[in-house]
Amino acid sequence: MISVFNYQNYREYLREYYDEQKCFSKSFSYRAFSKMAGIATSSFLFHVIEGKRNLTKASVMKISTAIGHDRDEADFFENLVFFNQAKTISEKTIYYSRLIENRKILDIEEVPNDRFEYYRTWYHSVIRELITLIDFRDDYEKLGSFLVPPIRAVEARKSVMLLEKLGFIEKNNDGSYKQSRDLINVKVGTREAFIIEKFQMEMLEIALRAYNCIPVHERMSLSTTITVSRETFELFKLRLREMQRQLMEISNLDSKPDTVYQLTVNLFPISKNTKNDGSEQ
Repeated sequence: MISVFNYQNYREYLREYYDEQKCFSKSFSYRAFSKMAGIATSSFLFHVIEGKRNLTKASVMKISTAIGHDRDEADFFENLVFFNQAKTISEKTIYYSRLIENRKILDIEEVPNDRFEYYRTWYHSVIRELITLIDFRDDYEKLGSFLVPPIRAVEARKSVMLLEKLGFIEKNNDGSYKQSRDLINVKVGTREAFIIEKFQMEMLEIALRAYNCIPVHERMSLSTTITVSRETFELFKLRLREMQRQLMEISNLDSKPDTVYQLTVNLFPISKNTKNDGSEQ
């Protein structure tokens, strides 16, 4: 059965739910669907799916009950409906933040405060990924040479020792390594913010080097200049965080990884706020 958590448009979800039910039973129709939901007008759901009618909170609840949503699915479906039907950016921002909270995603371990040493330098995260791809058999010079740019053997060795100490990797019986958890994330407080910002700046420096040493067909860069309000900016941030989660999920499904990549997206102002130009200061 299709999952509502995989959709960002409720009309598309309802259309594919209808098509799926039609495959199971040729007698299934919009009339039957409406009757299941306790909706008197037989063509109502057809017009909703076609974008000609909207749903109310009452009809959302009826449809969820008819489909058989559990509580989490019903909450997600309701927020998806009102996100899609929202008229203003502020409304969309509210419902999208709820969608992110509702959406069932992969189990991602949060980095505890006592493990922030992981972010002291850029290559710890790279080595954590790389050890799953190569069996370097304690040849730290070999391990370090796989990074771009390469690091010294002593740096690679210290990094592996740190990752073991923090519990981010484990040694197998045959001497190879594995990750203790597939994905990790971090919640930053004021005290740790500088460490994370320094880590991100180092990654930006690595990205700049890539322009000189990585062939263009092996990298990708996107850049656009846009004019938006503060509300839209906040919505952009939510969407970018959701995109990050989706890409992490896709990477976790990759059964044949062979290269470690760094994804860095930047969103920042390149003009002053025209509604607060500093004239009052």
